[in-house]
Amino acid sequence: MVMTDLLENLLAWMYQRMQFLNKKVKFQESYRPQLQSLLEAQHERQVAELKVEKFKKELHVQRQRLGRDLHDGFGSQLTHLNSRLELLAYRRVPNSDQLLRLSEFTREMNHTLRETIWLLDQEQITAEALGGRMHGLLLKVWEDRKLPSLKWQFMAIEDTLEVHPLIANHLLRIAQEGTNNALKYAGALEVSVIFKVSHTEASLTITDNGKGLDAFSSKNGSGLTNMRKRAEEVQGAFTLDSSNSGTCIKVLLPIRA
Repeated sequence: MVMTDLLENLLAWMYQRMQFLNKKVKFQESYRPQLQSLLEAQHERQVAELKVEKFKKELHVQRQRLGRDLHDGFGSQLTHLNSRLELLAYRRVPNSDQLLRLSEFTREMNHTLRETIWLLDQEQITAEALGGRMHGLLLKVWEDRKLPSLKWQFMAIEDTLEVHPLIANHLLRIAQEGTNNALKYAGALEVSVIFKVSHTEASLTITDNGKGLDAFSSKNGSGLTNMRKRAEEVQGAFTLDSSNSGTCIKVLLPIRA
């Protein structure tokens, strides 16, 4: 009798235990979708946090590089400007040619500053916006100029393609430097600027029909070096072809740094 009672109690306990486990399994299964959704949400949040952190690092590097451009470029330009103004003040009788050169120099500084400020304000830059900005920069440089004539062409696979701000900065500076060379030293009748953007790279070609590189390379060796360094810094390519019938500068840069 005692054994029978024990067996019945044991069976009853086992039945209750099984019922409890079944309810637990059903409870867990009912919350499995919510748990899966929670895990997926946590994963997405972690991925988003990593992207934000990566973007912050890229932005920091970009700002450092642009800050370096400001420091190196404007620092040396302002030093030059101050020294020239002091020299003119010392002479007391201003030289009109020198004043005109200083006016042109300060205009170039103003263009560079405007473009740098614009770049600092952008998180992403579309090909269309960059093309418009580059064309606007060239039109400013060509203000009141009849010769050489400017021939501009812009092509993009998609206007909404995004160009990294650092790449955009290099392209604008190369366009500015390359066209200034042609205006100051080449004696050209026409300067052609062709800017193209594909899904992977941007190409910038500056061609003039002037007297060739030998006529001004000694005056502008640093400018050519700077353009080449800008291309190499972002794993791009810089090529130069020059003869007594003109010069062609071409750069190929990835649109993402």
